[in-house]
Amino acid sequence: MIPILVPQLPEAIALIPYLKRIDSSRIYTNFGPLDREFRSRLGQLVNAPGVSLVSNGTTAIELALRSLNPVPGGICLMPSYTFVASAHAVANSGLEPYFLDVDEQSLMLTPEIVKNALERQPSKPAAVLVVSAFGAPLDIDGWDAFTTQTGIPVVFDGAAAIANINRVGLNPICVSLHATKTLGIGEGGAILTSNPELSDHITAMTGFGFTGAARVSQFRGGNYRISEYTAAVGLTALDQLSARISHLMSVAQIYHGALRGKQTVIQEGKGTSWISSTFNVRVPRSDVSGTIERLEKANIPWRRWWGHGCHTHPAFSSAKRDQLPVTEIVSEQIIGIPFHDFLTEIEVREVANCLA
Repeated sequence: MIPILVPQLPEAIALIPYLKRIDSSRIYTNFGPLDREFRSRLGQLVNAPGVSLVSNGTTAIELALRSLNPVPGGICLMPSYTFVASAHAVANSGLEPYFLDVDEQSLMLTPEIVKNALERQPSKPAAVLVVSAFGAPLDIDGWDAFTTQTGIPVVFDGAAAIANINRVGLNPICVSLHATKTLGIGEGGAILTSNPELSDHITAMTGFGFTGAARVSQFRGGNYRISEYTAAVGLTALDQLSARISHLMSVAQIYHGALRGKQTVIQEGKGTSWISSTFNVRVPRSDVSGTIERLEKANIPWRRWWGHGCHTHPAFSSAKRDQLPVTEIVSEQIIGIPFHDFLTEIEVREVANCLA
């Protein structure tokens, strides 16, 4: 069987220089020197003045929303078409998810979709969660304008988008650093901001709300930090990131060639202007079952990484929502196909042969 996804973290030997630094410092957690260096280099990578490291991508969204000091029980507008972790993060922040439909081409919320939804809200929402579709670039300018015009804060769920961020605007961007992501550290996440003071506040939230040498909680937080060992993996992964992106782009280009002339559509820009660790295609609506049947007959795995939307999960089936016609259509058509560093051209063409 062709694996659908193969996580790729740095090999042990590449970690040794960083591990030796841990041995020398005897600092193992609590914002040590490797943690600080990882934050600095990550900020340089994406041009973010502020970076907070957290235990995972879901926690990143939760803390970013909590940092807005929302009124408990307020509404957070968000797409239903996303991984269910996004909805859990909203709920864990004390807000209520309200599911909206997505744009059929970008598979994301747009400022226009949200502005139309505002007319149907009885009160001003506390926030909007905008989700990058499988790592696609975010409309930072458009959402900055939205926040300026409406006064409603936006938090970006850019879980898989770390390789496609080159700046941060008014609104924070949350990324996952899970082992399956382009920049993976095992478990981890980050909140990228243009406001160093906000970043300092969120970082303090990851350490029980302590803001100085005194062990006094100035505000509510928790223990959401990463260890120096995790930071060592992150620094090594950053050392290797450019080569990894180039390799994944080359695999994506093979898919582009193999699918040329077919009805199956690759997500816009994927493999040409941006990359992430999964590869999703949109198959013809009339051939969804046929495509799945051919893949399974060839023993090729496939996934609906986001299922059919958060509203279909029992945990969120009672959440308020708009009509979701686009979500219902695209969630059926969008499937993930094998994509990883070890995929060969022969295997890519074997997958492509199953697609209409």
